[in-house]
Amino acid sequence: MRLAFPWALVLLLVVLKMIGDHFRKPSGPALRFSSLSSFKQVPRTARLRCMPLLFWLQVLALVLLIIAWARPQRQDMTQGVPKEGIAIELVVDISSSMDISMPFQDTTMSRMAIAKQVVEQFVGGGESLAGRPNDLMGLVTFARYADTICPLTLSHDSLLYYIRNLDIESRPNEDGTAFGDAIALAAARLKTAEERYHTEAGDAPAGYTIHSKVIILLTDGNNNCGRHLPMEGAALAKHWGIRVHTIAITDPPEMKTIQTPEGPVQIEAEPLVQERILQKMAETTGGVYRRAIDEASLRDIYREINAMEKSEIETRRYPTYTDLFEPFAAAGLILLIGQAVLATTWLRRIP
Repeated sequence: MRLAFPWALVLLLVVLKMIGDHFRKPSGPALRFSSLSSFKQVPRTARLRCMPLLFWLQVLALVLLIIAWARPQRQDMTQGVPKEGIAIELVVDISSSMDISMPFQDTTMSRMAIAKQVVEQFVGGGESLAGRPNDLMGLVTFARYADTICPLTLSHDSLLYYIRNLDIESRPNEDGTAFGDAIALAAARLKTAEERYHTEAGDAPAGYTIHSKVIILLTDGNNNCGRHLPMEGAALAKHWGIRVHTIAITDPPEMKTIQTPEGPVQIEAEPLVQERILQKMAETTGGVYRRAIDEASLRDIYREINAMEKSEIETRRYPTYTDLFEPFAAAGLILLIGQAVLATTWLRRIP
């Protein structure tokens, strides 16, 4: 514990002088009587015994108020803002097809509900996902149009709020799948953030350095609208040194039977065009492509990406102080009020 204003304790000398003056014998009698023998026969009442209480209540109240003025504080060491980390843009499909059900444990839920749950755990931690507390993270959604829902931030509470409140696009004229535009927008946000932090930080040690830039695209459809083709967005990301991890939410793959010398064998059918595009986008930028068919596989994908995207994080620790003066101030005021009430009622002195 420390005192923010220790010089305030000098006022305790005034209190000590009050105590000294209280016990100093008076130089002479205040009133003269011919004899005090009659007064000595008067029994001492409870009020007389409690009369010194007024003085000590005042002394204790002043001591507590002086301590409160000195402002006692408790010191805590707090983990500071990280100096280095990864910048991650979460790009999430909110088109109408995300309302289709997919397996969730022993039941089913909409693709959107499952995606929100897993993405939230990826950011904040939970269900075998450790969270990303030291990384800049932002959120871009898309249907026919791509929108920045949450800018890149280290304040993940606000990001989690936006993730929890994601809704499927309900307006038919804005439905569609434009993940080419979404990738281009996310890449531009990452590039802008890197330039801004570099400009603000300069050579100051307090600056935040973006160690690497990552986009995680989650979609269940084929790019069918927008101004940018998917590979154009991927090329832009590659040019700016951004890795793109792509995740396709699909139904379980269809199987087909082929004849071999050893008999019929079942293999997966050819991947859909959208899956080949997503795979090519990931390969072009140095990312990975994965397919999710249920909640468990989707969580496994984010767990894999979480393990891949690691960097040495250097953070600053700085002390924070919690004020403890309030109990002292409250107790001192209560004692002063109590002393004033007693002095004007039960322990009132005349004159």
